Amino acid sequence: MEQQALKYYSWDLGDYAFRASMAEHRKLTMYDAENVYKLVQALPKRKHESNPNDYILKAKETHELKYLFFYLDENEAYFNNQIRAFLTSESKYIAPERFMDLKLECREEVLRRFPDYDPNRGTTFITFIHRFIIDTMLRFRMSEEFYSFDSLSEYKDARRIMQLYTECYGDSEKTIRLFSEQSGCSEKTAAEKLKAAWRQRNRLLPRKINDEGEDWEQDDELIPDYWDYASILWDGMEAEKVNQAFWGKSMSYRDQTLLEQRNAICMTCGRISSMSKRMSFDELATLFEGCGPSGAERAYNRAVEKLLLELVRLGQLHCVRIRQESVQRIGKKITAAVYAYQVDNDGEWGSIQFDLQEKTAWVETFAEHDLRDTWTVTDAAIQAVLESDNGKLPKKMLIPVDLERY
Repeated sequence: MEQQALKYYSWDLGDYAFRASMAEHRKLTMYDAENVYKLVQALPKRKHESNPNDYILKAKETHELKYLFFYLDENEAYFNNQIRAFLTSESKYIAPERFMDLKLECREEVLRRFPDYDPNRGTTFITFIHRFIIDTMLRFRMSEEFYSFDSLSEYKDARRIMQLYTECYGDSEKTIRLFSEQSGCSEKTAAEKLKAAWRQRNRLLPRKINDEGEDWEQDDELIPDYWDYASILWDGMEAEKVNQAFWGKSMSYRDQTLLEQRNAICMTCGRISSMSKRMSFDELATLFEGCGPSGAERAYNRAVEKLLLELVRLGQLHCVRIRQESVQRIGKKITAAVYAYQVDNDGEWGSIQFDLQEKTAWVETFAEHDLRDTWTVTDAAIQAVLESDNGKLPKKMLIPVDLERY
């Protein structure tokens, strides 16, 4: 695209050449990525009273792009700062490869927009290009996430409305109202944008938004909302067992990082920050490249499950896993259900029958490791089903059971 726009410009660098981005015999470093715009030879000296924008004027005057590359060389710090601020807003760790890719995307955008720059309007090139650089970084992030948007503006709206949804703790009506006020659109339009954002992330739609009577199902195994990594520490479990589970072989670096960042906890130093500091699933999605927010949420839930099962193995907790086997309906209403259940992630499965009209249940077959003398584990499985919304019975669920808590 930029080739066509710059067809009347010369690409000849003369005696200048780009510095190699990385040597073949070594791994790409952050130094390489931060200096990818640098030219091998020193730039020609400018007059003391001149400024870098003179390179842009020279490129416009002579139609020689080498002056544009001189400008990029001298102003590389600006691009480094913009990209670093953008990436660190998502994660403290920046991969050199990702930094490099974004730098090259920005350079392509500079070449694409350069012919449109008019110095007679009184703005410097850095002012002209700034908003395009911001959009380039957003577009770059959009391409990493597995969504399908018709335009960057739709992507921006989706990111913004989902951030509001997070800040409103899942309150759909409040999110719609705030987005409508901030963007100046109608609440109907805001509701459609929130609904579209949810669909893009392949998540279960909030019931208040789903006005088409669609029957949404949750296929992922759930872990109750009240039980997460932070609750493990606050429930008075043995610190030694928690540390042993966290640093165990079953927990990968990715699992450990997701748990710490999502819960604002450092297991190395023991620091527990305010929950306002925890990362959203949008932010976690960029921490490990290649997934969207829904993928980050699933990865986080798997990490919680691994930690839970490690604590079960260490004797700190019990757990019960339930799986819906069948349901009976009268019209659209579910009136009865059968669930298989397994205790402590091991042994033969049992079976529990539910009468959802009477809100009662009975064990048809006990699971192999069921603590039937106390009924604590079985009761946890029964209550998880009976207390759920009748229209949203769990398909699968893993329930932690702290005997002291019960």
